[in-house]
This record gives sequence, structure tokens and C-alpha cells, in this order.
Amino acid sequence: MARFRTVEDGFFGCILFRIRRPGFRAISNLFLKGECIMKNVTKLVLVGLVCLSMLLLSFSPAMAVKKIRTGTVALPETTLHQALVKWQSVLQEKSKGELAVTILDRGVMGGDREMIEACRLGTLDSAVVSGSVLSNLVPQFFMIPLPYLFNDHAEVNAYLDGPFGAKLFGMLEPKDLVGLGWATWSFRGVWNNVRPIVKPDDIKGLKIRTVETPLDMSTMNSMGGVATPMSWNECLLGLRQGTVDGISTTYGLGYALKLYDISKYATQTKHYYETAPLIMSKKFFDKFTPQEQKLIKESAAEALRWARMEQAAVDEASAPLLEKKGVKVNTIPKETFEVFRQRTRPVYTQFVDKIGKQFMDDSMAFIEKNRKK
Repeated sequence: MARFRTVEDGFFGCILFRIRRPGFRAISNLFLKGECIMKNVTKLVLVGLVCLSMLLLSFSPAMAVKKIRTGTVALPETTLHQALVKWQSVLQEKSKGELAVTILDRGVMGGDREMIEACRLGTLDSAVVSGSVLSNLVPQFFMIPLPYLFNDHAEVNAYLDGPFGAKLFGMLEPKDLVGLGWATWSFRGVWNNVRPIVKPDDIKGLKIRTVETPLDMSTMNSMGGVATPMSWNECLLGLRQGTVDGISTTYGLGYALKLYDISKYATQTKHYYETAPLIMSKKFFDKFTPQEQKLIKESAAEALRWARMEQAAVDEASAPLLEKKGVKVNTIPKETFEVFRQRTRPVYTQFVDKIGKQFMDDSMAFIEKNRKK
């Protein structure tokens, strides 16, 4: 028997010694080729894992985005729509792209009533709606549009950004809604084709289109006009044909909707202030983490506070623009304002039971105290 020396000694040495013989050469080559293939496969697997990791990292931010579908009847030309665009931008920045707002405008999700109900059911994430429509759920929302309650935007902002705005939002939660912030449709005026309104008797007998709500209709009737509720599309045709003499709406919205084409006079009566709160489905809101909820509320409050300031500026800027379009524009003098304020006081009595005497008294005391500062 042959003896093995040096490196060929032992078991592995024996194998290596033997496979050097011609009979084992093919096996040796096959073994070496297999080792090479395994090394290449290992390299490919490692490269593949690295590529897969990079691919997953590149897609992870997009996959993590949580979308918020927000409905509104507002047109892109309005400040209210711009407020949602700003909320979209602010929230995206604050959340570093993890939260995104999708705006569903022009009433594609229905009117205010339909959107409110959809939010309560959780079939719509959020919506901007008229505050007066929310009074169907929470009667205290009737407080804000009471006639001649506020003198100007500053008084409104103090009320909405103070304890009463928070109380009203708190009343929404048992109704499966969360209040995020207060935007506005602003103060309403009267557009008509008969005469400018300078003194109280100028509105007497005029058929003015109003929203079909008891508060809106009672306010117009108490001012001396004839409240004529009808849909928006009907009232535009009615104003052209003389079915109604005028429309109760804001300067800014009137300009955006080109009422200057069908109306001769626009008077800033400021008889009715319409809020536009941003609400969210409580079912949807509760799905977010506490930090995400905070970002949603903070960004909404910031955007909608900007919108109220912007709307005040739009109201001021609209008057000269309307005049250039041929509309005769005027603001009622202070004495007429006070006469209308007194004439519409019975509306407060009409709604005190719905709003609640304590809430009404406390609200008016707050406004009066703030007015004297």
C-alpha cells in the first residue's frame, strides 16, 4: 500500500492524491466547476437582495400616504376652494408627505346635507359645508347667522377662534363629526335689479331669493323684503326673467359667479354671516394616530384662518371690480344698519328656544364685551 507524505497525509490528502490520478480527473473538474457556479449564484442572490431593498425603500413613502377625500360645493374661483388648496399644501408639508388631501369640488359629492350625512356614515372623509346647515344637527349653530349679530370680520374671528367656536365643534362629536376649522362664505349683501338699498324702506316689497331655511327667510322678511326660497340655478334664471327682484349673497361669491351680468345693484347690508366649517367623519378621524390627528387639526386651523382673512380682503377688493363691470355698489350707512338690527330682533326671540337661552345670552355677552375693547 502506498504511503502518503506531507500535505497528502490523512483523509483529505488521500482524496486529493487520488483524484489527481487520471481516473478521478473528470470528477475533480466537475467539483471545481460546481464550486465556481455556486459562488456566482451567491453573488447574484446578494445583488438581487440589495436591488430589492432599494426598490422597497423607493416605494415605501408612496405606499404610506394616507389620503383624505374632501367634498365641497365651492368652485375653484372662490376663496373657500383656495382654502382647501392651502390646507392640502400645509398638511402635506407638516406630515412630510404622509397625509394628502384630495379635493372633490363643484358639488360632485352632493350638496351640504348629503355631504354631512356621508361624513356621519363614514362614506366621505371630510367636507366644507355651510354652518347654517349644521344647525339641523346642532341647533346652537343657528347662533352665528342671527341677523346683525356681528359688526365686522374682527368680531366674527374673535368668536370663532375663542371658546364658543370650540364649544360648537364639541357639540358635533356626539353626531359622529369632528370640527377641524372655520372657513367662511362671509357677510351677505343684497343684489337686485330695482334700486340701491340706502334706507330701510328701499328693501320693502322686494322679492329676494334666500336659502330655504327658517332663519334666512325670517331675516329677510323682518328686514322688509319678501323672502323667496329657490335653488341657485332657478334664482339665476329668475333674476333674468324678473321672477325675483334680487338675491341675498356675498360680494366675493357674486363676483365669482358673474352676477354683474344680470344684476344692476349690489348693497353690502351685512345682514347675515355664513360660516363654512371643515368637518371630518369621526369614524375616519379616529383611524389616525394622535400625532396625525394633531397635524390634521393644526393645518386645517391655519389654512382656514388664512381663508377668513383673505375673504375679508376679497370683500373689500370686490366693490371696485363690480363697479368696473357696471354694477352700482354701496354699503348701507350706520343708521340704516342699526335700524335693520332693531327690525330683525324678533328673529332672536323666534330662535332662542332652539339655540338655548343660556348659550345665546353668553354668546351675546362675549361679543359685546369684545366689541368694547
